[in-house]
Amino acid sequence: MLNIESVQAGLFDETSRHGRLLEYSLSNSSGIGPLKSALKSLIDYADSIDNLYLNLSFGSNCWDLLNPTWRPEELVPFRALTNNQLSMPSSQADIFVWLHSSDVELIPQAVLHVYAVMKSVALLQLDIEGVKNKQSRDLIGFVDGTANAKDDKRLPIALIPKGKVGAGGSYVISQRWQHDLEKFNHLPIPEQEKVVGRTKEADIELEGDDMPENSHVSRTDAKVDCVGMKIYRRSYPYMASQLSATSHGRTKKPDNGLYFLAFACEMQRFTVQLDRMMGLTSDGISDKLMQFTQVKNSSYWFMPNANDLSSALN
Repeated sequence: MLNIESVQAGLFDETSRHGRLLEYSLSNSSGIGPLKSALKSLIDYADSIDNLYLNLSFGSNCWDLLNPTWRPEELVPFRALTNNQLSMPSSQADIFVWLHSSDVELIPQAVLHVYAVMKSVALLQLDIEGVKNKQSRDLIGFVDGTANAKDDKRLPIALIPKGKVGAGGSYVISQRWQHDLEKFNHLPIPEQEKVVGRTKEADIELEGDDMPENSHVSRTDAKVDCVGMKIYRRSYPYMASQLSATSHGRTKKPDNGLYFLAFACEMQRFTVQLDRMMGLTSDGISDKLMQFTQVKNSSYWFMPNANDLSSALN
């Protein structure tokens, strides 16, 4: 049985609904010593503040730099996926800083601290502010992560098992999905439910002939050799805007969506689901939800357990 005490604190705390998701690429001028010092400073800062979590994950190349003696055997960079009009581009970064708390007031100062510490060793590539509502509903109005396992049942899903390299850590996927809310909300609710595969208000999975084979639930609920490809989700809805030039001046373009964040004991659980969503499996069926939302950023990470993280930074 894995020692839950070694897991980076906060991974399983689902009361921390306020999040800030920061992805960094390493600066060419930074050395390994300053990088380790910066990361240790972030951990020390978070440890000094009650109810604030700061979790660190690393891309394949960065983990090799920090810890050249061993690596999780399945860790790879995210490779872009394409099929007809569908795409999942790669924006693979090096360091993922996940700040989260149940107290929103702790987040802004923590973000400023991360900015200050990381500016000399890495370049900020993505910065997303996410907030979960009490029902964990995505901006499309459906509950996100409703199939998440609970309590100790989460452990074998989210954590690399004992006996494997990196045991007690997790393989991680992050993706920024940008929604076309106007297009999706134009659908009648029964049609929305067929796209997702669940009822909107009651959050009940559709059954029998009511469940389309191209619904999101149908494409992500998969088994390999009788083993369910379950993952542990900790995603965040986000709302932002982009300025764009028009003949009448500058206007704001909505950038609303979901920062999809999930943890797994093996990479296959991600790749099977993504291939099925993209229609890259033998049945050729793709996820209809992708007609209403597009992937803009994708990365794979390794989140080491607390002991392995400490060792890598010393």
